[in-house]
Amino acid sequence: MGLRIDEATFLERAISRFGTRYDYSKMIYKSFRTPIKIRCVEHPVREVVITPERHLQTTGGCKYCLRNYRNQTLERVLRLDCEPSVLPVPPLARTPQEPPVAGQISKAV
Repeated sequence: MGLRIDEATFLERAISRFGTRYDYSKMIYKSFRTPIKIRCVEHPVREVVITPERHLQTTGGCKYCLRNYRNQTLERVLRLDCEPSVLPVPPLARTPQEPPVAGQISKAV
């Protein structure tokens, strides 16, 4: 069984991970696995209810921040897919084809 994590240790870890992104002032800490209420500073629409354990394991807790994070990740991946490759693409080798003879089936693919 692991060490018990008290409120001071949790706050230290949360602030080192997320900085000032979340407001922990109204949090009532009971244990590492008991849900707490935190508030996102960027999207203070409502309080986020999450366990301290889950808060430190995930991207935070605010669904709006998570949506922004996913959109940024998707945009970055799409940009990488759309950018031209650094390596030159060799031209396709084409062989001259003879015109098909009447009554013969074309072998064109």
